[in-house]
Amino acid sequence: MARKIVVTSGKGGVGKTTLTANLGIALARTGARVVLADIDFGLNNLDVVMGVENKVVYDISDVLDGRCRVRQALVQDVSRKNLYVLPSNSLKASSNVTGQNVKLIMEKLNASFDFILLDCTPSLGMLTVNALAAADTTLIPVQAQYLSAKGLEQLLQTVQKVRRQIN
Repeated sequence: MARKIVVTSGKGGVGKTTLTANLGIALARTGARVVLADIDFGLNNLDVVMGVENKVVYDISDVLDGRCRVRQALVQDVSRKNLYVLPSNSLKASSNVTGQNVKLIMEKLNASFDFILLDCTPSLGMLTVNALAAADTTLIPVQAQYLSAKGLEQLLQTVQKVRRQIN
C-alpha cells in the first residue's frame, strides 16, 4: 500500500515542485517504487523539472476524462526504473478534478507503488483540497517570511478541515 504525500503551500515560489522531485528521487534511490503526480494544473512544471516533458503522451486530465488508463499516463524517469511522473497539462485541465476522482487515481496506483507524491498548486482552492483528500501525509515548505507564516496558518486550518470532513 502506497504512502500518499501531498506537497503544498498557500504561496508560490517556496519549492513545492523542487521538494516533490528531490524527495521522489531520494526515495527511488532507496529502491522504493515512486510516482510523482502533478496536481498543479496552472504551471505543471514537474515533468520539466524531472526532464521527461518530451516523453509525455497522456496526462492526468486524460485519465480523469477517460481517454486513457492511469498506467498509460505514467512517464518513467530516464535514469530510474522505479520512478514515474504522472504529468498534468495547463491547457486542458479536466472538469472532472474532484477529491473523489483524484483519490480513485491514487487507489489505482496504490498496490504498485510504495510512495505517491502529489505536487500541488500554490493556493488553498479546490485543487489543493482535492489533493489533501487523497493524501495520508502533508509536507508544507515554508520560507522564513511573514507572508509565508500567514499562509501556513491558513493552510493548516484547511488541512484540519479536510481531515475532519473528508479524510
